[in-house]
Amino acid sequence: MNKKNVFATMLVVVSLALGACKDNDHDRDYTFSNQDFVNRASSSNNFEIAAGALAVSRGVDAEVKHYGEHMVADHTAAGTQMKNLAAGKGWTVPDALMPKEQQNLDKLSALSGIAFDKEFANTMVLSHQDAVNLFSAAAADFGVPDGDLRSMAATKLPTLEEHLRGATALKNKVNP
Repeated sequence: MNKKNVFATMLVVVSLALGACKDNDHDRDYTFSNQDFVNRASSSNNFEIAAGALAVSRGVDAEVKHYGEHMVADHTAAGTQMKNLAAGKGWTVPDALMPKEQQNLDKLSALSGIAFDKEFANTMVLSHQDAVNLFSAAAADFGVPDGDLRSMAATKLPTLEEHLRGATALKNKVNP
């Protein structure tokens, strides 16, 4: 083998070795980008606040009203936490709802009385199932790239699971 071939072979070997040793933190396929998760979580969160406010004003069942108050309080606090984290990371926290949440809010906004209570309870179960799934995925090892955001998703899961249990109980009460 001549010197050119030896050099070319060494270059190929070194290139392959460097490629195999790349920093995998940047090459992982995460479930969500940080901003995508922030967008989805914020839309879900803002929906819970808006729906909770509707429950307080339109619900007839005392437990529906109470659950609505609980949603406004808990999700407002979660939104503040998300905004604080995002501000330090350069992410945008949107106020607008994504289409699915907007459709759900529009449906609830058109109702009142017992019809509202039933739809609110049904919607809270579905929206919290979605939220638990979203936050579980983000909290996983390859959920989102940012460790602080992943940790926040994990710390919110128990509260979201508690909200889901409460929504299920509420649904069973108002939809016997």
